[in-house]
This record gives sequence, structure tokens and C-alpha cells, in this order.
Amino acid sequence: MLAIISLLFVLALGSVSAYLRLDNSGIGCTDWPACYGLIGTPAESAPSVGSTYERLALEAQQPMSWATRAHRLIASVLGLLILGMALMSASQRRDRVLSATLLALTVFLAWLGIYSNGLHSPAVVMGNLGGGFAMLGLLGWMVLRRVHPVANVPLMVRRWVFTAFLLVCLQILLGGLTSANFAASACQTVPDCHGSWLPGGELWTAFDLTRQHEIGPTGFALGGAERADIHKLHRLFAVATLLTTLVAGILALRAGLLAGAVTVLILVTAEFSVGIAAIMKDLPIGVAVAHNWLAAVLLLGLLRLFALSRNPPALR
Repeated sequence: MLAIISLLFVLALGSVSAYLRLDNSGIGCTDWPACYGLIGTPAESAPSVGSTYERLALEAQQPMSWATRAHRLIASVLGLLILGMALMSASQRRDRVLSATLLALTVFLAWLGIYSNGLHSPAVVMGNLGGGFAMLGLLGWMVLRRVHPVANVPLMVRRWVFTAFLLVCLQILLGGLTSANFAASACQTVPDCHGSWLPGGELWTAFDLTRQHEIGPTGFALGGAERADIHKLHRLFAVATLLTTLVAGILALRAGLLAGAVTVLILVTAEFSVGIAAIMKDLPIGVAVAHNWLAAVLLLGLLRLFALSRNPPALR
């Protein structure tokens, strides 16, 4: 029961965290996309740019107070739940490794929240996102592995489902890198990116988590061609993830995993559609948060589908 409650809290925390991250980057401001990437204070030596920049800087640095309070409350309750689950697992000698890993992730994320410097560091953004989704996956497996497997599921189905799961995990990380590099609006055309399809030579800059975003005289994070490159890579993997997950869902459907397969097929179609809508609608913050939330639910859907098909037929 603690695992189920904790899983629900992680889903809620992930959504609020996504909102705060996106709002802090400027997506939630009224002048989007003009304020996107406005994460720093203009240098004192910079020429005056008027009250507009001052207002935008205040909006970009101070997300809605209700979300900040909700994030702290949910994170605090979740920490207590994880601690209680770790103590219970230790006393009952069950799921000790999973519970200890979850507790370690909780401590790591709490430390990251205290000592981080926000969106200036891609490593901090990726640490928060990766740690949060790792908690989601571990809790999801603790809960969903208890489902009764369906008999005689071919090995090929399990392999396709597991491959789709790995691609979704990779796609989530690429989405985090896109956000960490403020690249959500780097490509504003569909299906190509302003006439280009493939990433260029600056792609590896987007993977450099050791750097800090430089802040220009008006408070904007400075960036270059790596933003469009990571955005294009995220798109390419989105297509690969969609096709792989569709194949896995169809194969699972034919193997008799009706409810799980239909759920995954609906979720991956919705996630891909929301991604396209986000670009075509200039990425409203509600759509961006939905994109993040659907990725989390799709991850859980694939975990459940794998749990339904995991036992080899010879052992049944």
C-alpha cells in the first residue's frame, strides 16, 4: 500500500516539478516566447532596457507561489513515505534493495534541491529529471510486478516491449536535455526543422553537463546551434519510439494482452500527438506539462505490459 501511495505522489510531484521548471524557463510567462530562457539578472553594467525586461525577469524567476508550496509539501510527504517503506522493508526482509535505492534517490534529490543553482546548470536539470523518473520506474515496478502474467506470451513480445521501454527512457532523457538547453522553441516547423532534418556538428555541446549557462546582459541564457541539434535528435527518437511502441503494442494485443496493449497504444499516440501540438501551438505551458506527464504514464504502461508478459511459457 505504501508503494502505491508513493507512486501516486511521485506522479503528482513530477507534474508540479515540470510546471516549475518550464515556468522558470519562461514558457509560462505572458510574453512567451520573448521571455524564454530569461533565467538570470541583467548585468549591472548593461545598458538599461526598460521596465519590460525587469518584469519578465521577475516572472521568469518567481513561478506561481501555489506550485512552489505544493512541490515542497508533496516532496516532504513523499520523503516520509519512502523512509517508512525502507524501514518496513528492512524489518520484513522484503524489497530491501529497491527500498534502499529509493531512499538513496530521495536523499540525492533533496540535496540537489538545496544546493542547486536552478536552470543555469544542465547537470542539475538532468539530475532532477533523471532521479525523478528513476523513482517513478522503481516504484512502478514494485507495484506493477505483482500483476498475474498472461499465459503463453511469446518471447518476441517481451523483447519488443522491453525495447520500447528502453527507448521511452532514452527519449525522456533527450527531452530533459532539450529542456536543459532551452531548445523547446529552437525548431518551430513540422516535420522538418526550418528545412533541416538531421543534427549538426554542435550536437555534443548539448550533452556537456559540466558547463553553466552563460547569461547575457539582458538576463537571457546564451546558446547556439546545439539547441536546434538536440531538438532535432529528440524528434528523430520520438519517431523511433513511436514506431517501436506501436509494434510492441500490436504484438501484445495479438498475444492476448488486451487491456495493457490498448492502454500503451493510446498513450504513445497521445504523447506523440501532444508533442506535435506543442510545436504547432507555440508550446503553451499546459501542453508542455501534459507532454511530461504522458511520458511518465507511458513508462508505467510499458512496465505493466512487461510484467504481464515476463514469465517464460516453460515455467507456467
